[in-house]
Amino acid sequence: MNETLEQQNPLLRERGHHRFFLGSPNDRNIEINPQNNVSDYQLGGQKEMSGGKSSLYRFHGEQSSQGAMPLLSLPREHRSQDAERRTPDYAENDEMGSTSYKILEPGMLDRPLLPFQEWNIDFSEITVGTRVGIGFFGEVFRGIWNGTDVAVKVFLEQDLTPENMEDFYNEISIHSRLRHPNVILFLGACTKPPRLSMVTEYMEMGSLYYLIHLSGQKKKLSWRRRLKMLHDICRGLMCIHRMKIVHRDLKSANCLLNKHWTVKICDFGLSRITTDTPMKDSSSAGTPEWMAPELIRNEPFTEKCDIFSFGVIIWELCTLSRPWDGIQPERVVYAVANEGSLLDIPEGPLGQLIADCWAEPHQRPSCEDILTRLLDCECALC
Repeated sequence: MNETLEQQNPLLRERGHHRFFLGSPNDRNIEINPQNNVSDYQLGGQKEMSGGKSSLYRFHGEQSSQGAMPLLSLPREHRSQDAERRTPDYAENDEMGSTSYKILEPGMLDRPLLPFQEWNIDFSEITVGTRVGIGFFGEVFRGIWNGTDVAVKVFLEQDLTPENMEDFYNEISIHSRLRHPNVILFLGACTKPPRLSMVTEYMEMGSLYYLIHLSGQKKKLSWRRRLKMLHDICRGLMCIHRMKIVHRDLKSANCLLNKHWTVKICDFGLSRITTDTPMKDSSSAGTPEWMAPELIRNEPFTEKCDIFSFGVIIWELCTLSRPWDGIQPERVVYAVANEGSLLDIPEGPLGQLIADCWAEPHQRPSCEDILTRLLDCECALC
């Protein structure tokens, strides 16, 4: 899903990571609206750039002027007005439902919306609780459905334009075909505006990003536990890639933990079905601190862009630090895309694995190769 289940109160006080929508390299407009970003943006004040560079990063060909930075744009004009959106009203309003919105029916698309009609959930069956995430495409609430704790993602765009229908269909179509212990479980969808939403399992411990950077529980992250988390993510990503899917927004904020410390991948709002040749998406997007250079540059991409992002997650669990901490996202975009800048790679076997994940796309390892090397690292701890 397009939101990560975060612990709400700390997120209201801490900085998050921006999700950018990238246009062509020649675009000269920048649209950065953190209020529209979900799991990856925590509400509240932003940290100011520290001025000095952290020793965790290395830059090549340092530029003193931000005027040379590439400028970004949103992929669709209707998204430029997202800042004015309001929280959906969950009170019963039959008049609004009948006059302001159309009902999304399978016939409105050229393919079925849900593979099984049983996955169509009536919103009245859900007891909606507190909001646990907010972002570009929607909001996530904790809820109860059929006596079970669930996460309810309510889409912000309830007017069924062709673009909105495509976004809604794309996420459901991709997420609903994935069944794996390390991928968040899709339970169903509500397909009637103004409550267009998706229902998944609820993950009690929130995101890996929260656990590492905000929870104050770093001392609980032994090396054995960190390797177990990396195994979980790698196995989930292996399933995704075997289903011919590219995630495109893999990051610690999109890796959720349940009460058993099992990690599962979520947020398939930017995912795409792969083809036999590298793909190019004019509306490519992601979170700069985790994005592969080819995605930032809007170049053709394969599933290996997820391997680069996974390398950043390995780096996070090795260093227990935030990637590019104190560096503005715009600066990260320029440094990674145009200067070849990378985070400083730690020593040891995991450091070499990180370096391999950050190689040129065709040189990056597969999930199978990474899993084997992670198992070797675990054996070394015994």
